[in-house]
Amino acid sequence: MQQTLLALLALLVSMFLSFGQMQSSLRFQDQSVRGEIEQMALGVGMQTIEVVRARAFDSAVIGTGEDVVLDPSSFSDIPTGLSKDCRLHPSQDNGTVQDCQAIGEFNETTGTVPFPLADDSLKFEVEVQYVCADLQPCSGPTGRKKVSVFVQDVAPSGQSAALPEPIRYSEVLAYP
Repeated sequence: MQQTLLALLALLVSMFLSFGQMQSSLRFQDQSVRGEIEQMALGVGMQTIEVVRARAFDSAVIGTGEDVVLDPSSFSDIPTGLSKDCRLHPSQDNGTVQDCQAIGEFNETTGTVPFPLADDSLKFEVEVQYVCADLQPCSGPTGRKKVSVFVQDVAPSGQSAALPEPIRYSEVLAYP
């Protein structure tokens, strides 16, 4: 009788150890997937900033030539509430995007980028604002614009997103 109880106890202990190991393995797998999604989100943010950086600093600069340096007071305000988003990624080609020429036009642009893991995709949003010398937001045009990209994973229905909050990638772009 004692041998049977000890055998059952040994079976119970081995079952709990196995369960703990399985839980640890699942946590490691979840952390690996989350890390992969974070890296992909950061890559999307960096790629988005590169596309924005390649445009003219302001619409007032377009067509002035490379040798002309304008006074920042002649720059336009950052537009808001545009009817179409700017094209940032090839996957955005659904007829509701436009090719933007100046950095400020990218403000409030949103979209999604397919993610190669299962059915996930990455949702991004771009914010553009003028900043002062201390890199704090300014009310009027200056020679510096801060471009922030927020990237969040979009999980399939019924599942929660792997990232608890959006990845934020920002750069300050300066006019010569």
